[in-house]
Amino acid sequence: MTVYLDSTLVIRQLVGTKNPWPGWGAWDAAYASALMRTECYRTANLLRLSGKLDDEQRARLGTWIERVCKSVTIVPVTDGVLQRAADAFPTAVGTVQAIHLATLLELKSVHDITCLVATADDELLRAAESMGFSDALKAPLKSDPEPASKESAPKESAPKKAASKDKDDAPADAASK
Repeated sequence: MTVYLDSTLVIRQLVGTKNPWPGWGAWDAAYASALMRTECYRTANLLRLSGKLDDEQRARLGTWIERVCKSVTIVPVTDGVLQRAADAFPTAVGTVQAIHLATLLELKSVHDITCLVATADDELLRAAESMGFSDALKAPLKSDPEPASKESAPKESAPKKAASKDKDDAPADAASK
Protein backbone atom coordinates (compact mmCIF):
# COMPACT_ATOMS: atom_id res chain seq x y z
CA MET A 1 0.00 0.00 0.00
CA THR A 2 1.27 3.46 -0.92
CA VAL A 3 0.00 6.20 1.37
CA TYR A 4 -0.04 9.96 1.57
CA LEU A 5 0.24 10.98 5.22
CA ASP A 6 -1.46 14.08 6.55
CA SER A 7 -0.34 15.71 9.80
CA THR A 8 -3.72 15.18 11.47
CA LEU A 9 -3.21 11.43 11.40
CA VAL A 10 0.50 11.64 12.27
CA ILE A 11 -0.16 13.70 15.40
CA ARG A 12 -3.01 11.43 16.51
CA GLN A 13 -0.80 8.38 16.11
CA LEU A 14 2.12 9.94 17.96
CA VAL A 15 0.20 11.60 20.79
CA GLY A 16 -2.17 8.69 21.15
CA THR A 17 -5.77 8.06 20.33
CA LYS A 18 -8.45 5.66 21.48
CA ASN A 19 -8.58 4.25 17.96
CA PRO A 20 -5.08 4.15 16.46
CA TRP A 21 -4.84 3.19 12.81
CA PRO A 22 -3.83 -0.50 12.64
CA GLY A 23 -2.18 0.15 9.27
CA TRP A 24 0.33 2.62 10.74
CA GLY A 25 3.75 1.69 9.40
CA ALA A 26 2.38 -1.20 7.31
CA TRP A 27 2.75 0.71 4.07
CA ASP A 28 5.10 -0.16 1.23
CA ALA A 29 5.77 3.52 0.55
CA ALA A 30 4.68 6.74 2.23
CA TYR A 31 4.64 10.30 0.94
CA ALA A 32 3.88 13.58 2.65
CA SER A 33 3.94 17.22 1.75
CA ALA A 34 6.81 19.30 3.08
CA LEU A 35 4.03 21.04 5.01
CA MET A 36 3.62 17.99 7.26
CA ARG A 37 6.67 18.75 9.41
CA THR A 38 5.57 22.35 10.00
CA GLU A 39 1.96 21.33 10.69
CA CYS A 40 3.10 18.68 13.18
CA TYR A 41 5.43 21.07 15.00
CA ARG A 42 2.77 23.81 15.13
CA THR A 43 0.34 21.34 16.67
CA ALA A 44 2.97 20.07 19.13
CA ASN A 45 3.73 23.65 20.20
CA LEU A 46 0.02 24.42 20.62
CA LEU A 47 -0.40 21.30 22.77
CA ARG A 48 2.51 22.43 24.97
CA LEU A 49 1.28 26.02 25.26
CA SER A 50 -2.24 24.86 26.15
CA GLY A 51 -0.83 22.68 28.94
CA LYS A 52 -1.70 19.36 27.30
CA LEU A 53 2.01 18.50 27.00
CA ASP A 54 4.84 19.46 29.32
CA ASP A 55 8.26 20.49 27.99
CA GLU A 56 9.68 16.96 28.19
CA GLN A 57 6.69 15.46 26.37
CA ARG A 58 6.94 18.19 23.71
CA ALA A 59 10.63 17.46 23.18
CA ARG A 60 9.93 13.72 22.88
CA LEU A 61 7.10 14.41 20.42
CA GLY A 62 9.54 16.47 18.32
CA THR A 63 11.90 13.49 18.17
CA TRP A 64 9.05 11.25 17.03
CA ILE A 65 7.96 13.79 14.39
CA GLU A 66 11.49 13.78 12.97
CA ARG A 67 11.50 9.97 12.87
CA VAL A 68 8.29 9.99 10.86
CA CYS A 69 9.61 12.70 8.51
CA LYS A 70 12.78 10.71 7.88
CA SER A 71 10.79 7.53 7.18
CA VAL A 72 8.59 9.00 4.42
CA THR A 73 9.29 10.65 1.09
CA ILE A 74 8.79 14.38 1.60
CA VAL A 75 7.28 16.04 -1.47
CA PRO A 76 8.33 19.68 -1.90
CA VAL A 77 5.75 22.43 -2.24
CA THR A 78 6.64 23.54 -5.76
CA ASP A 79 5.32 26.46 -7.81
CA GLY A 80 3.27 23.90 -9.75
CA VAL A 81 1.69 22.60 -6.55
CA LEU A 82 0.89 26.14 -5.41
CA GLN A 83 -0.58 27.04 -8.81
CA ARG A 84 -2.81 23.95 -8.77
CA ALA A 85 -3.81 24.62 -5.14
CA ALA A 86 -5.09 28.04 -6.23
CA ASP A 87 -7.52 26.41 -8.68
CA ALA A 88 -10.99 25.11 -7.85
CA PHE A 89 -11.64 21.72 -6.22
CA PRO A 90 -14.84 19.64 -6.26
CA THR A 91 -15.54 20.41 -2.58
CA ALA A 92 -14.84 23.34 -0.29
CA VAL A 93 -11.30 23.18 1.14
CA GLY A 94 -8.97 25.58 2.86
CA THR A 95 -5.55 26.66 1.65
CA VAL A 96 -3.52 23.97 3.42
CA GLN A 97 -5.95 21.26 2.34
CA ALA A 98 -5.71 22.53 -1.24
CA ILE A 99 -1.91 22.24 -1.08
CA HIS A 100 -2.23 18.64 0.12
CA LEU A 101 -4.67 17.85 -2.70
CA ALA A 102 -2.44 19.51 -5.28
CA THR A 103 0.48 17.45 -3.95
CA LEU A 104 -1.55 14.26 -4.40
CA LEU A 105 -2.40 15.30 -7.94
CA GLU A 106 1.25 16.05 -8.73
CA LEU A 107 2.36 12.67 -7.41
CA LYS A 108 -0.21 11.03 -9.68
CA SER A 109 0.18 13.09 -12.85
CA VAL A 110 3.91 13.81 -12.84
CA HIS A 111 5.32 10.75 -11.06
CA ASP A 112 2.59 8.13 -11.75
CA ILE A 113 2.21 7.47 -8.01
CA THR A 114 -1.32 6.98 -6.74
CA CYS A 115 -1.59 7.16 -2.98
CA LEU A 116 -4.25 6.14 -0.54
CA VAL A 117 -4.98 9.13 1.70
CA ALA A 118 -4.16 8.66 5.40
CA THR A 119 -5.81 11.55 7.23
CA ALA A 120 -8.03 12.34 10.19
CA ASP A 121 -9.28 15.47 8.38
CA ASP A 122 -12.80 14.71 7.13
CA GLU A 123 -12.89 17.67 4.70
CA LEU A 124 -9.56 16.72 3.14
CA LEU A 125 -10.67 13.10 2.81
CA ARG A 126 -14.03 14.07 1.27
CA ALA A 127 -12.27 16.24 -1.31
CA ALA A 128 -9.66 13.56 -2.07
CA GLU A 129 -12.34 10.90 -2.50
CA SER A 130 -14.29 13.20 -4.84
CA MET A 131 -11.12 13.35 -6.95
CA GLY A 132 -10.76 9.56 -7.13
CA PHE A 133 -8.39 8.91 -4.22
CA SER A 134 -9.20 6.27 -1.61
CA ASP A 135 -9.13 6.28 2.19
CA ALA A 136 -6.05 4.45 3.51
CA LEU A 137 -7.75 3.91 6.86
CA LYS A 138 -10.40 1.73 5.17
CA ALA A 139 -7.97 -0.19 2.96
CA PRO A 140 -7.47 -3.86 3.77
CA LEU A 141 -4.21 -4.55 5.55
CA LYS A 142 -1.71 -7.04 4.23
CA SER A 143 -1.56 -10.12 6.35
CA ASP A 144 1.47 -12.30 6.74
CA PRO A 145 1.26 -15.29 4.42
CA GLU A 146 0.57 -18.55 6.20
CA PRO A 147 3.06 -21.39 5.73
CA ALA A 148 1.91 -23.90 3.10
CA SER A 149 2.24 -26.81 5.52
CA LYS A 150 3.71 -27.68 8.88
CA GLU A 151 6.66 -29.27 7.12
CA SER A 152 7.59 -26.01 5.41
CA ALA A 153 7.21 -23.95 8.58
CA PRO A 154 10.37 -23.34 10.60
CA LYS A 155 10.67 -25.64 13.61
CA GLU A 156 12.04 -22.90 15.85
CA SER A 157 11.84 -19.19 15.51
CA ALA A 158 14.56 -16.84 16.58
CA PRO A 159 13.94 -15.19 19.93
CA LYS A 160 12.22 -11.88 19.55
CA LYS A 161 14.17 -8.81 20.52
CA ALA A 162 12.79 -7.31 23.68
CA ALA A 163 11.01 -4.03 23.21
CA SER A 164 12.98 -1.05 24.40
CA LYS A 165 11.63 0.64 27.51
CA ASP A 166 13.58 3.83 26.80
CA LYS A 167 11.26 6.75 27.39
CA ASP A 168 12.59 8.41 24.22
CA ASP A 169 11.32 5.56 22.06
CA ALA A 170 8.04 6.15 20.34
CA PRO A 171 5.07 4.10 21.55
CA ALA A 172 4.23 0.97 19.59
CA ASP A 173 1.50 2.74 17.64
CA ALA A 174 3.97 5.47 16.70
CA ALA A 175 6.47 3.18 15.01
CA SER A 176 6.80 3.75 11.30
CA LYS A 177 8.25 1.63 8.59
